[in-house]
Amino acid sequence: LEEAVRDATVLIFVLPHQFLPKLLPTIRAHVNPNRCHGISLIKGLDFDADTKLPVLISKSIENVMGNQFRCGVLMGANVADEVARQRTCESTLACDFGSESVNERIRQIFDEEHFRVSRITDVAGAEACGALKNIIALGAGFVDGLNLGGNTKAALLRIGLLEMTKFCTMFFEGVEKGTFMESCGVADLITTCYGGRNRKCANEFAKRRGVEPAYLDPESCTKLWSAIESDMLNGQKLQGTLASQEVYHLLRARNLLDEFPLM
Repeated sequence: LEEAVRDATVLIFVLPHQFLPKLLPTIRAHVNPNRCHGISLIKGLDFDADTKLPVLISKSIENVMGNQFRCGVLMGANVADEVARQRTCESTLACDFGSESVNERIRQIFDEEHFRVSRITDVAGAEACGALKNIIALGAGFVDGLNLGGNTKAALLRIGLLEMTKFCTMFFEGVEKGTFMESCGVADLITTCYGGRNRKCANEFAKRRGVEPAYLDPESCTKLWSAIESDMLNGQKLQGTLASQEVYHLLRARNLLDEFPLM
């Protein structure tokens, strides 16, 4: 790791965020934060241990790196296997490194014929959407698993997008409404609710739970999620279940559950 990051001018973070606290001090020691920029592809949120408020992972990275280090994000409707097969898709780069030439050069790192990248400056909105859409995708999977139909799923997506917008503007500063119409917003929500791993596993959860009444208790539900994750994801991890627990506790602590019925 030390050799890989030494004198880097761009760092791209693509790993489970629970590994960041151990790795960031090493990275910090071997790069010049004044000459290096970061882009995070991590979809999730941290939560402050004291205030319990949500914290952007890009901000956590910036805080550890110090010395005015800035970290943007790349988020969008990018189901990995379709990207790997070069099926055309879009993504949103959210960053502002204080120089249009630097912003554009970093955008060009990711942009290519089958992977079209646009840039916005709303890091908070783009990053929060990347985490929250996984919660809505669980609901989409439940809808599919219970055979509730397309009308119900459309309603879930509409209400889900409204709740994502409300959550982002409530807990983060500088969020722009236009962000939710970018690939990182509504497009990512749609593709995740039709083809992502969270929808897929929630679909299976609804089917198995429907035929196994014993799974209704919380402990059995937890075991069922673990079994489905092991059976279906080939070592990958679900993001929506952890995010939904964290967001639920946040909303309950602030008596906001009635304002976010899906979350």
